[in-house]
Amino acid sequence: MNRLEQYISDRKSQFEEEPPAGHFERMQQKMNRKSRRTIVLRWSISIAASIAIVIIAGVFRHYSGSQDNKMTLCENAIDMKLCYINKMNSVADEIEILIKDFDSWDRQQILIDIQNIINDANSDFESEIPDELPDNEAKLILSGYYRQNLESLEMIAEELRVKS
Repeated sequence: MNRLEQYISDRKSQFEEEPPAGHFERMQQKMNRKSRRTIVLRWSISIAASIAIVIIAGVFRHYSGSQDNKMTLCENAIDMKLCYINKMNSVADEIEILIKDFDSWDRQQILIDIQNIINDANSDFESEIPDELPDNEAKLILSGYYRQNLESLEMIAEELRVKS
């Protein structure tokens, strides 16, 4: 016989006894109290989760909205290329400040990479777009190209900010 069977057989008489008067009512009250606590806890967790979701959504919307607004300004500019080049030069200036304490070799390599990105964006990429494309599609391709170059510079700047 295992321990559980032994325990039950030793206390068989106690299992056959009737519980004291009011036992079931007291037990039911305790169960109801616990379930109220559970309900309150569940509601509290639900409210906290909802608040967290709203805050995260707001932060995400704010961040993505500000990025899109910066890009939209250039896409609606008279000279989209010049607008993006100016933004790239602004990020490049920020990167130069971030790398001022780097050793000369690393600093030079970063500056060369930055200049290559800006030169690529400043190249005659527009001439490679087929004339048959509608203007809005050509503009979409160009803005994507310039945006990609700008985002590359911004990623470099962000990495340098994190490492600083």
